[in-house]
Amino acid sequence: MVVFFLCVVSSYATNDVDVQAICKKATDHTFCSTLLNSMPGGPGKDLSCLASYTLDVLRTNVSNTINIIEKQIAESGNDPKKQNKYKNCLSNLGLDDGALGDVDEAKQLLKDLDYNGVNMRISSLMSNVNDCSSEDSLPFDDTSSLSKQVGVVNQVAQIVLIISNVLLI
Repeated sequence: MVVFFLCVVSSYATNDVDVQAICKKATDHTFCSTLLNSMPGGPGKDLSCLASYTLDVLRTNVSNTINIIEKQIAESGNDPKKQNKYKNCLSNLGLDDGALGDVDEAKQLLKDLDYNGVNMRISSLMSNVNDCSSEDSLPFDDTSSLSKQVGVVNQVAQIVLIISNVLLI
């Protein structure tokens, strides 16, 4: 409630967020625009609120990716190579020293107005996610939606990184 109030109050002091300017820096402009314009009430006038919303979306996507990995671990049966690869990936995305922890830390840093810290946490998250999506990390016969979901996490993280860079200016 307090964050919402702060977003509403601060929105009166700034201009509308330029979604197009943000999204032209993203790899997938359409994905970026769709995501940012999906914020309830629209992207609004406050870039910090948009960053907070995008971090929430990122956390949901990382959590969904973790669920896919846990399912793959359960379905990999007695194949130790598959189990090990999925478990390493799970470690890269988890709460302790993984992507989920990075999102939570970035959210707190955003509240503290530490935009450089947000930038560093999201960069760390992207490194963790990339470690999970490399050819060496996933079994060659992985037919799950994991690769696609990791791609979504990367795209959302890239958008947060772009927003944090704009906030630094």
